[in-house]
Amino acid sequence: MLIFLSSLTVDNFRFSFGYNIDMLTKRQKQILDFIKTYSRKHGYSPSLEEIKHHFKLRSVATIHQHIAKLESLGHLHKRANQRRSVEITKSEKLVSVPLLGMIAAGEPIEAIENRETIAVPKSRLPKSGEVYALRVQGDSMIDEGINNGDTILINKQNTAENGDKVVALLNGNEATLKTFYKEKGQVRLQPANKNYKPIIIRSGQQIALQGTLLDVIRTNEAEQPAQDFILSVRKNTQRQGKISDYLNRVYNGDVMHVLKDLPDNSVDMIFGDPDYNVGIRYGENNYTKKFEDYINWYIELTKESMRVLKNDGNLFMMNYPQQNAHLRVKYLDLYFPNIHEYVWVYNTNVGHTPKRFTTAHRSILHARKNGDNRFFKDDVALPYKNPTDKRIQQNLANGSKGRMPYSWFEFNLVKNVSKEKTYHACQIPQKLTEMLIKASTKPKDIVFTLFGGSGAEIDVCKNLNRQFISAEIDKKYCDIINDRLIKGRIDQQYRLGPRGKKIMGLSSAY
Repeated sequence: MLIFLSSLTVDNFRFSFGYNIDMLTKRQKQILDFIKTYSRKHGYSPSLEEIKHHFKLRSVATIHQHIAKLESLGHLHKRANQRRSVEITKSEKLVSVPLLGMIAAGEPIEAIENRETIAVPKSRLPKSGEVYALRVQGDSMIDEGINNGDTILINKQNTAENGDKVVALLNGNEATLKTFYKEKGQVRLQPANKNYKPIIIRSGQQIALQGTLLDVIRTNEAEQPAQDFILSVRKNTQRQGKISDYLNRVYNGDVMHVLKDLPDNSVDMIFGDPDYNVGIRYGENNYTKKFEDYINWYIELTKESMRVLKNDGNLFMMNYPQQNAHLRVKYLDLYFPNIHEYVWVYNTNVGHTPKRFTTAHRSILHARKNGDNRFFKDDVALPYKNPTDKRIQQNLANGSKGRMPYSWFEFNLVKNVSKEKTYHACQIPQKLTEMLIKASTKPKDIVFTLFGGSGAEIDVCKNLNRQFISAEIDKKYCDIINDRLIKGRIDQQYRLGPRGKKIMGLSSAY
């Protein structure tokens, strides 16, 4: 039996958890059912606060997202400027269908403890048989009207007729959606896009049909799912278990919990930008410790990070020079022979000191477990400064993509007027972390950004098609991250207004 997990990219198609304008998530259906029950009992609808209290949620913002989705689907009508503004509209009976995904090819398959379901109109389903849903990402079937972002309903079966569109499992671990043709001595899986070649399965090769296409439900790609990327604090005993527990999620709690729970050698890249222990306030919180205590914590953080880093992985720790000097001398140089230090320099118009030069840089330590780390220099190559030099011209003739960035990186601070700026107190320019991620990983690799913050590094991972793991201890910042990932942008309520003043929420101490 095939067991599905969160996402897969195979053969130009990817199946993953998804949502659709004709479908409801489990939580959306729960909210809709609660509103119906409450309205019947009281004669009026519940307020958003009452819905939040019933589901024991911390923020009304999540309820707003679900209500907006239910309204867009036609299940609710919301009257403007009224406290109890939600009304139920009549809708077709819904049936729960399992929403399935897949792991990356070649990785071990393991069961999901909490299976997701979606609700679909009963008229979409056959009277008998087992049906499951997949969300499509890819374009190899576009000429058949199956587009990126569509949700497909699959009738589970292991046989097919010529011309059927099937979900096929190849070699026991690779999945694809194609049109099925059984021919003499072979099976042909035909794409519906001239840019892709058919897959030919000859006698002796493995193929297992997982089902035939039942229906395609169009999805407006501009819509974002009202899902939750935030993983609540876990109170169970840590066990060094499954990386899938944290994959593409942000843990709302201590990053050390996540690190201690992850297995050895499981992450391709780690980026750490911790609090620098210099008194910065993050809204209402300040994490400053005695310097000795801070360094001990910083070393423990890095030890656990190196444990979970793959043998060919890359770790980057950004901090003030003094803090990184202690980390390097007291730990990294003692155990790892391949440590390099880079400098991020930036322009600043504040902090002009009367007795010394102004500090306008930060240290980045690059740690590797050995000299065989993965590093993709062509992906971050820069134009040569002297392209007319004969040696440079020879390099270009030999296929060189350009020169490597130097060990000092010049990127401007994320200022209050920047389009990247939220009310988070400390943000790293996305171009800087994009360079580090491109140099160290490829699409679908796992990047652990230790501190979620405003979600800037996570946003970079998403845009570069990297999988991510992160942690953020402050719930208010988790709300920024979740909203940012859902909408694909920073909402106005989380931005800074004129002169660095908050628009809503926390004040900035940048």
